[in-house]
Amino acid sequence: MSSFSMVLLEEGVEMELPLGLTDAVTLLNDVVPEFHCENHGYTLGIVSRAQLGVRWDLSVKLVDLASSRTFEEPVGCIELEAREGDNVNFKVPPRAEQDFPGMTKYDWDGKYFGSFIYHMLNTLHNRGLIQLPGVLPTL
Repeated sequence: MSSFSMVLLEEGVEMELPLGLTDAVTLLNDVVPEFHCENHGYTLGIVSRAQLGVRWDLSVKLVDLASSRTFEEPVGCIELEAREGDNVNFKVPPRAEQDFPGMTKYDWDGKYFGSFIYHMLNTLHNRGLIQLPGVLPTL
């Protein structure tokens, strides 16, 4: 894992996106199943702290592409919160603040969650929602 991945996992990522909350959730539902790392894909799950129209806390889970089995324990989480002006705050909390039992069971070094973050940032960049100096490498 690169040192930049480690920084993203340790410090987290937070940005305001020019999307409404519904559009942000729809975007995630559309693109996350296309993300891959080695022989795994990703799926999102809803954490019980969701408030419709205001806030969504989502878990990121691995999917074994060979068997289509979704792993029980998440590898991380993301948070979406509605802001004024039809914007959404997109946040990947620092990994130390993510409190899911077994979170490191399948991703002890953060490789899979780091790859997820790279895919997500690249997608946001490619859709013109954020600016990056270039495309981030993915596994």
